[in-house]
Amino acid sequence: MSEPSRSTVIGSALILAGTAIGAGMLALPLVSASTGLIPVMIIFAVTAFFAVISALYAFEANVAIKPGCNLYTMASRTLGRIGKVLSAIAPLGLFYALMSAYFSGGGSLLAQYVQIAVPGASSQLCVIFFALIAGAFVYYSTRAVDLVNRIFFTLMIVTFILALISLAPSVRYESMIHTAKVEYLSVLAALPVIFTSFGYHGGIPSIIIYQKKQLKHIPLIFLLATLIPLTVYTFWLMAVMGVLPEGLLLRISQSSGATAHLISALSSDKDVHTILYLFSDLALLTSVLGVALGLFDYLANLLQRADTRIHRLQTALVTFIPPVIIAIMFPDGFVAALGYAAVALAILAILLPTAMVYVLRKKPAYENPFRGNCSKSVGKTFVHVPIDSLFNELA
Repeated sequence: MSEPSRSTVIGSALILAGTAIGAGMLALPLVSASTGLIPVMIIFAVTAFFAVISALYAFEANVAIKPGCNLYTMASRTLGRIGKVLSAIAPLGLFYALMSAYFSGGGSLLAQYVQIAVPGASSQLCVIFFALIAGAFVYYSTRAVDLVNRIFFTLMIVTFILALISLAPSVRYESMIHTAKVEYLSVLAALPVIFTSFGYHGGIPSIIIYQKKQLKHIPLIFLLATLIPLTVYTFWLMAVMGVLPEGLLLRISQSSGATAHLISALSSDKDVHTILYLFSDLALLTSVLGVALGLFDYLANLLQRADTRIHRLQTALVTFIPPVIIAIMFPDGFVAALGYAAVALAILAILLPTAMVYVLRKKPAYENPFRGNCSKSVGKTFVHVPIDSLFNELA
């Protein structure tokens, strides 16, 4: 893999990984409080596996129909009227629910800084300011999102490592042990947020467009984009559950402004407090960038907006104004919005790609790009995308 190729592969993987991590980092300890560490870890592994498989299905259908086309185009050409309806509703439901959740959580965390300098500053203004930061990069270009996301993602990982080091002396093995009997309802309640925490699938068409002539690297991007969140979530959950007693974590999960309370409870001194808030803001910002990019490209395609400054501005307004309004109206809807997003994600990431691939593979003339050494003609390029490219790329 050449250096430019390696750079865009890593950048693309970080965009998708950053999309996922913002949701899971803050919500996972809250929904796992009544479940326990071991059951959640098992669910993590299963969810990560299906995240990669469903992403490969979406990629196969996308390449077979038109590389970079949105879900609506894919479904309309394979699933008929029902597919059109689901593919129009599911992405909007997913993207807007996620972005409203991130704006709500990001605005709440940002308010902690702003109110130090400007006492009495409203959380609504912090939500708008947080949205403007993300919106500026998405409006400019995908390349801008990639470059800025790399910086934010690197800073996020650095602050994450610092946070783990700071929390390590306070971690107690006894706190990780779930003393109460695990209720199946608790596991079911945690599933939507866990599932959403690996949900980078809405950004797949954007990454395919960005990769262009390097589609053979896409499977490796999906693998990296899944393993990075899995690793980060594992260490984060062990740290939080090792520091906070089970009863306290349960009370925080049921409180108003739970994300801010969680960070405050973990902060043993001012330096740790600052690191955790900075880390949380960076996690949400990287996640917003990935989700907003996916929604921006989806709406630009759906509304047939060209890649000009005035049309990009129109698309940006439609992308950011609705979730900002929702976040302001429902400031404590962070975890609830993630739960609603899981329903849309299940349709977008599992149901529709599986159905589309099933229909495509039934066609006699169809060449499956994930079996053997089949090739796909993409524009003027000849791209090989076999499933074993995962192993070839890693080698």
